[in-house]
Amino acid sequence: MELNDPALLSHKKINSCIPDSKISQYQKGDFVFQAGAPGKNIYLLNKGRIKLYRLAPAGKKVTQWFCFPGEVFGLAELPSKKERTIYAQCCESCEVSEIPLNQFRNLLSASPDTALQVIEQLTMRLKIVGDTLLNFTADDSRSRIIKLLVRLNTRFGVAQDNGRLIDVALTHKELADMVGSCRQTVTTILGDLKREGKIELINHRISFRSAAALEALIDQRE
Repeated sequence: MELNDPALLSHKKINSCIPDSKISQYQKGDFVFQAGAPGKNIYLLNKGRIKLYRLAPAGKKVTQWFCFPGEVFGLAELPSKKERTIYAQCCESCEVSEIPLNQFRNLLSASPDTALQVIEQLTMRLKIVGDTLLNFTADDSRSRIIKLLVRLNTRFGVAQDNGRLIDVALTHKELADMVGSCRQTVTTILGDLKREGKIELINHRISFRSAAALEALIDQRE
């Protein structure tokens, strides 16, 4: 999705429609909620970036999603109202709207446009999960990284000289979590792409040196 994608929700609109919504500020490393907490609220990210993850039996973090501004999260418990099964942790300073579950349901019933936006977000996530599962079985780490960069460009790319900039800061560890790899492998692959003249690495942001470089990476996805 582009930053101006209609599937992204406006927190100003949501907060004006739901008087009992609560806006909270979080710092990097803070948890919006943790596994075991009651699933009584839905959350809308206004600013920042949030990582949603589970803990495997051995204690390893398994990242399921990175939430960006305009996206809702905490929906998994919506039908059952059971306890949370995942963790929502801030990757940077964040502003989050906390919406009571019953009022969120009422909003979706009263506003078909908002309901459609939520459906589009969930559909997009399901597609990414499906693509990721397929990539794990069919692609090597380089192909998974390239597909991720192309997808991030679609979502966050902005024009810059003759190329494109993925205008969101992501660490190599976060990129690795998104493709099911390790940080060292991602660092090596990004270094290779840089030496090949396809990307630049600037303050945890990735830019494509030219439109031709981006097209070359798109061609390498398959």
